[in-house]
Amino acid sequence: MSLQELAREMFTRMVEAKDASLVDTYYDPEFVLTTNGQTQNIDEFRAGHERVYPTAITYRVEYDENSWVEAGARLAARLWITTERPGEEPHRIEVVFVAEYRDGRLLRLNELTWPDWSTLAAFETY
Repeated sequence: MSLQELAREMFTRMVEAKDASLVDTYYDPEFVLTTNGQTQNIDEFRAGHERVYPTAITYRVEYDENSWVEAGARLAARLWITTERPGEEPHRIEVVFVAEYRDGRLLRLNELTWPDWSTLAAFETY
């Protein structure tokens, strides 16, 4: 399976399905996320998703099909994640990321988002 296929599968099975139990399936134990200048390790990442996924938020992922670049253990792309909660307008978040994989799992993920997802009310408990 290509890294692009792995990433798409993760977005479908974990993010859109809101299934935090799949963190260990898709993320290396030494995973580090750097997003908009903030860094978190696997434990912080898991805890944030375990707090947000049980809420009424929904996710829809759309891909910029022309943006995928895969080289060795690295993958880069552009996508949009639309989040929505009951009674609120949807938020379409543009994401540009560069990822490094180890043994088929995400080891490092560097991303920029617009708007900065961490400033949205939907993630106040993240």
